Amino acid sequence: MSKIEADVVVIGAGASGIAAAVAAAEKEASVIVFEKGSTTGGAANMGMGFFAVESKHAKAQMIDLTLDEAFEFFMEYTHWHADARLVRKYMAQSASTIDWIESLGVEFLGVYKYFEKSFPTWHIVKVPGSNKPTERSASVMFKALTDRAAELGVDIKFQHDVKKIITDPSTGRVTGVSAVDADGNKIECECDTIIVAAGGFGNNPAMIKEMTGYTWGKDLYSFRIPGDDGDGVNMMWEAGAVKSPVNVELTYSTPGITDIFKTLSETMRQPNIMVNLEGLRIINEETMQNTTFTGNAISRQTDKIAFTIVTDEIIADYAKKGLDYITFHHNIKTVDKWYSEIEAYKTGGESETAGLSDLHGDDETSQVNFWEADSLEELCELTGIDYKTLQATINEYNGCAGKYDPLFNKHPKYMRAVKGKKFYAAAHRPCGYGTLGGIKTDDNLRVLNKANKPVPGLYSAGFDACNIFGDSYCFLLPGNTMGWALNSGRMAGYNAVDYLDSDDFVE
Repeated sequence: MSKIEADVVVIGAGASGIAAAVAAAEKEASVIVFEKGSTTGGAANMGMGFFAVESKHAKAQMIDLTLDEAFEFFMEYTHWHADARLVRKYMAQSASTIDWIESLGVEFLGVYKYFEKSFPTWHIVKVPGSNKPTERSASVMFKALTDRAAELGVDIKFQHDVKKIITDPSTGRVTGVSAVDADGNKIECECDTIIVAAGGFGNNPAMIKEMTGYTWGKDLYSFRIPGDDGDGVNMMWEAGAVKSPVNVELTYSTPGITDIFKTLSETMRQPNIMVNLEGLRIINEETMQNTTFTGNAISRQTDKIAFTIVTDEIIADYAKKGLDYITFHHNIKTVDKWYSEIEAYKTGGESETAGLSDLHGDDETSQVNFWEADSLEELCELTGIDYKTLQATINEYNGCAGKYDPLFNKHPKYMRAVKGKKFYAAAHRPCGYGTLGGIKTDDNLRVLNKANKPVPGLYSAGFDACNIFGDSYCFLLPGNTMGWALNSGRMAGYNAVDYLDSDDFVE
């Protein structure tokens, strides 16, 4: 067994881990990062930008959302279940984190909304040579952070799997970690502080079931990010951390369609009628822009499933006018590929993908979650929707076409009659970016024990420490997932080194 040492050990080199490593190294600490995979940034490389408020870009665009307003909105959204001190620190730092990233040579396109009713807080990273939002643009930022880490002397050990956090049995203080490399060789690293940024347990169906009640592949189709197996929270629990409630960062998807057949996916996310298995509407379909709210609504239905329905006449209308909702992420504006993608889906043909499809898991592509039929009755036979109730629902809905919606007050322009010669349905199910929480920290990201006291020298950031969203991800302030990851990592890195210089640290 080989032995090494550092001031700070970071477990995980994802968005929060690489930020923590750079922050700690900037304060002249020696830093070793242990990463199970072979890259930095993790799944955040698939993203485009992150949350900030009162940044110089926001001010330049005359966005008048203030720190106080964003903080108050966020806390009211979470009903003050979140740690207010931690949320405030995160948001107060967010503008300077934009400057911090720009100091690495990264540029931003500007500040965007994610959907119409959200706030403009999403700072999208610019891809060199492009002047428009681009998928996976955040990878530019993580390369810059990785280069900065190398400049500062951070030792990133790829394909190294940490197995245990070592603590002093008399004081509970962390003293090191034990790990194995790709060849199975054991390594012990002595250190004074540890920052765990291991990414939650979104790739561990057994833990998801135990901690959230969802059964992956049956009523949950969240991203399966390799390496996010729960090692971090398990090691922290073993080191004395108290267990905290766990949520899934819930959204929704159409398994086998989302991030694979983009035109089908985006068209079936337009504000057309959505029903459950009983044939009843469940939501004001305008809300489908907010994937968190829609995922919440779907999760309380029978079998946690809901269906959107369109017809050939609705598709023809989209062909003339374009889609109602257009996202920066997929940027699908027309239904030009509608029929070709249907044929590819039915025959197992190829499609254009965003790359995110690899994170959904192999089971999804074997399922059927999109159907076409020559009648409403046939559609119900294929999907299992109650025909009698659905027919009554559609009759009522069609009677309000282009007019006031007495059930959910949907805007008249989206009240399109469900009629035509062809009927199409897509099944939507709860999805999510990953698990949130599992351990509890204070507002300095110090991991707390059962007595609500810090485990000396132990910090956490990212998904493992994300208890700030209450029962639902705050998608109305877009960019919060990556914003929390970067800012909590940065805060943990600074705070871990400050601890080494404080009276609380005793060698």
